[in-house]
Amino acid sequence: MDRQTLFCKCAWTLCGGILISWAFLLYGYSDSYTYLTAVEVLLGITGLLLIVGYWTIQNSLRLKQLEILTLCLTLLGFLVWCWIQIRIAPSYGTDEVAFDQYAAQLFMHGHNPYTASMVPSFNLFHVSPNGYTFRLNGTPVTQLSYPSLSFLVYLPLLSLGITAQAGIIMNCLAWCVAITTAFFLLPRTLRPLALLFSCLSVYTGFAVGGVTDALYIPLLLVATYKWDSFNKLEGWMTWRAPVFMGLALGIKQTPWLVFAFLLAAIYLDNYHVEKQVQASLSAAWKYAWRTLVIFILPNLYFMFISLHAWVHGMLTPLEGNIVPAGQGWIGLSNFLGIGGGNLQLYSLLGLSLLALIFSLAIWTYPLLKPVMVFLPSIVLFFTQRSFANYLVMLLLPLLTTATSLTYRNNETPEQERRFRFIALPVLLFSGLLGFSLFVTQPLTLRIQSVQTTGQLATVVRVNVLVTNLTKKSMHLIFASESGGAISAPWNVIHGPKRLNSNLTATYQISAPNFFAQPQLTSGFQIVALTENPNAMNVSRTFSPTNWHTELVPQAINKPVVIGVPKTIKVQVVNSLNQPIYQSGVPVYMGQIIYAQSGIQFSQAVINGSNVGQTPVMAVTNSLGTATFSITGTQSTVDPVYFEANLVNQDLHYPYGYSPILAIQFVSSK
Repeated sequence: MDRQTLFCKCAWTLCGGILISWAFLLYGYSDSYTYLTAVEVLLGITGLLLIVGYWTIQNSLRLKQLEILTLCLTLLGFLVWCWIQIRIAPSYGTDEVAFDQYAAQLFMHGHNPYTASMVPSFNLFHVSPNGYTFRLNGTPVTQLSYPSLSFLVYLPLLSLGITAQAGIIMNCLAWCVAITTAFFLLPRTLRPLALLFSCLSVYTGFAVGGVTDALYIPLLLVATYKWDSFNKLEGWMTWRAPVFMGLALGIKQTPWLVFAFLLAAIYLDNYHVEKQVQASLSAAWKYAWRTLVIFILPNLYFMFISLHAWVHGMLTPLEGNIVPAGQGWIGLSNFLGIGGGNLQLYSLLGLSLLALIFSLAIWTYPLLKPVMVFLPSIVLFFTQRSFANYLVMLLLPLLTTATSLTYRNNETPEQERRFRFIALPVLLFSGLLGFSLFVTQPLTLRIQSVQTTGQLATVVRVNVLVTNLTKKSMHLIFASESGGAISAPWNVIHGPKRLNSNLTATYQISAPNFFAQPQLTSGFQIVALTENPNAMNVSRTFSPTNWHTELVPQAINKPVVIGVPKTIKVQVVNSLNQPIYQSGVPVYMGQIIYAQSGIQFSQAVINGSNVGQTPVMAVTNSLGTATFSITGTQSTVDPVYFEANLVNQDLHYPYGYSPILAIQFVSSK
């Protein structure tokens, strides 16, 4: 067995494992959707048998049939999983998918979505307030921000009367089409890679979470496939790639950068062979004008009725006053407070990197030929908003493109000549990169105290000390940052409307809604956003102690007779559940009844306190254990629920809640 065959069989073995994995993921929902058991069994047993088949069957036709069967069952597992996610979390996760579906519905009723407000879509599709896109002045983006195909693609579903979850349904179907397209475009030995991509959580999460990039991926796959042979095509075949590229441009702005790099690649590839500038420009132009015609056609109507609104919508994502966010270079400012004093630098940084990469592509060609369609992800990594979808969605087009191109063994230009050409872009990018880190944030923020929701373990109010380091008076927009996301703007309860230069003030701010309240258990930062200059300012992370409490025993499975004391020990532990051997730590034990009709006060006695008193304090011994003696005084239909917690001795907020212990008190055994 040669190495290529061995690799192929190993890869298909992983694909059989994917089917088993989908069966495992669906298993957790069998109690709610019992008929899923049939799908789980089908995927599980088929995955096992396919693994055996790939290693034992020698017939080529039979192996091809197994490959197609694996593809179909993988898509089945994905679609069933998506359907379950829709059922358990039907709210739209992003404003973009809500805007797109709402725009389609407006268009069906004769309205121009580019001149309409998208605000009704927030409630219509139950978008979390933390899912809005905010500007630096604290207002959300409420205008359609994408080309027309971003919403026109929903019309077939809407015309069939499918309005519930139409956006998510289209996303999931588009990702299935993308996987299928990649499957057949990849060389046969690499087809398992398409199926491996299908189950990566980042992509499946995007599909059901409302990230609409999946809509343009199938189009981009076809548009970039064998792009280096475009100039050799004749007749109607010269329209195939431009048609799909034009349609991809009409979905979202990310393909715009791919289009720019692809035009450069077509020019460079032709020039590398023919050494004729005019012929190379002609090849690039032939691709460009066809693509632009296809892009303009579905947008022409909206351009005609309101060109200004259409252009403004197209450029909204490129505006510099949108709150910075993402997993790229901006994260150093978002979380570490490094740089961020002038957010406009990130736009210049992205443009300088774009110039640098173009220079490298020209003077190292064909070195970067395989990755030309992926280079936009590198540019977007250094922009003000660099979300994961910008960075990973082009991986699948990279695979299908790089494996379809023709490679020649031509030499690249001389190193000395190449260096002279790229020296200026390198210096410009390097300077801006360093400058973006050293332009300090104009404000310093320090969290002084917090007010929590107690047992909910969220922060509802914060006192923050702010110092203006500049010579300008500034209006501040506060927000919290946790889980990698900046929340909706917080309300200022106390503090000056504008903070004058070189002054320090204490602001009391409160979360505008429950979604904006950060979890006390995971830490958070407070962010102050300013305009003139466009800047973000972050506090140090507020990290509550990671101690918490555990009860011994963890459960009492038999009724306890009233009047008979029951001893419960509370162990203080760290984040790894290791005991904290410290005496004198106050531990609080509370009691309550969660009845069907609502919360009721219980009547147990804790450590000889008054009947029903809650909470009751005890201190730990040298082993870090507090002891509570609990005695029931009356039998009830509902059990009494006990829970222990700690209290921060400096800021006086509760934390470290234990699991709940339920005790059923009875009059006799």
